[in-house]
Amino acid sequence: MKILHPKINMTKNYQILLVLVTVALLGAVGYFKAVPTSNKDEAPKIEVAPNSFDFGEIEFGKIAEYSFKLKNTGDQNLKISRVATSCACTSAKILQEELAAGQETELRVRYDTAAMGSGSHGKGRQERIIYIKSNDPVTPQIEVIIYAFVK
Repeated sequence: MKILHPKINMTKNYQILLVLVTVALLGAVGYFKAVPTSNKDEAPKIEVAPNSFDFGEIEFGKIAEYSFKLKNTGDQNLKISRVATSCACTSAKILQEELAAGQETELRVRYDTAAMGSGSHGKGRQERIIYIKSNDPVTPQIEVIIYAFVK
């Protein structure tokens, strides 16, 4: 019967462990070098100016309209996938759904003060939100706000 010395056996275990860890690390490094990474600098970037607008005082029953500037300040094509509003009294339309790098378009917003009714719900200080979804990886949804005081 052969008996191994405990120090020699531990050294062999550490050597095997070291080889396994080295192989695992080399495999991980090779994997991450082979997988393409996206550069956030080379992506579409949505910007809206201004990000809010106040119509001020509006008489009940009137329609107010405003156009925001929407721009792609990124390096890749920006694709607008959806434009929605927080209330049926507000509509928003984007003139161009795909923008090349540096290109801009209009976001036309229309607020119908009569759509909410003449009760207290539709009068006074009002706030409506326009939601814009795009393929911007950093800001996939941006919000634009309109305000009005309906009298």
